[in-house]
Amino acid sequence: MKIKSKKTSALDIILKIFLVVLAVIFATPLYITLINIFKSTKEIAASPMSFPLPPIIDNIVQVIKNPNVNLGEMYFNSLCITIFGASICILVSAMAGYYLARMKSKLSQGLYIYFLLGLMVPYAIVYVPLVSIFKGIGLIGNLPGLIMVFVSGSISFSVFMYQGFIKSTPEELEEAAIIDGAGQFKIFTSIIFPLVKPCTTTVAIFIGLSMWNDFLTPLLIGQIKTITVGIYTAIGPYASDWGSVFAYVMFATLPIIIAYLLAQRQFIEGLTAGALKG
Repeated sequence: MKIKSKKTSALDIILKIFLVVLAVIFATPLYITLINIFKSTKEIAASPMSFPLPPIIDNIVQVIKNPNVNLGEMYFNSLCITIFGASICILVSAMAGYYLARMKSKLSQGLYIYFLLGLMVPYAIVYVPLVSIFKGIGLIGNLPGLIMVFVSGSISFSVFMYQGFIKSTPEELEEAAIIDGAGQFKIFTSIIFPLVKPCTTTVAIFIGLSMWNDFLTPLLIGQIKTITVGIYTAIGPYASDWGSVFAYVMFATLPIIIAYLLAQRQFIEGLTAGALKG
């Protein structure tokens, strides 16, 4: 028994050390961002890991007062893409997942395989054909068109998640609702969709973050300035204003941190449920 307890304690110590090292690795980029916001570009280039002494706020002021940059417009575009894109994707994917989970036909099986194949296609390889298509129909630089691109890029993952969750819900609840006279749409909105709330939270986390953090899609396809595209404005062909870059990174990260702090419990519940059922 003593040997087993010693082995257990040794494993616990190793696990704790591993978790501490992992936490340090993940916290390092945040630390670098926070300290370099308050340093000049020369100080950043000379010593990026050193603490700012004395700290300055010139980088933040420069980004806010830059006449060529409109932070309000960037935030508005990013919020529109994230909120409308995630909402449309969740609604369409939930209904498609419900159909695939309940219908036992060749069409549903074929559609399920089709969505699975969508997960295997690297998103970067569709940029060139998408730009050609959007240019032909006049959707370049159009916010609704960009939202359509994000929805199409996230729908395969969302359908896959919803199909797995809905398949695990008991069909007896739907049978009882049918006996009471409820139609398919009523069953979906009143029974199925509330039951898969953990899946909705999980999907919202993943696709919402991917839409907010995406840089190449708004730059190449939409040609719309989002808060992440704003980082690119501080990088020149011959020199970069690293102080402004880190300030932009702060502005891009701050809403995500605030949203996580406000909804931390729901985030963790959704991720945990997704891990258990997915």
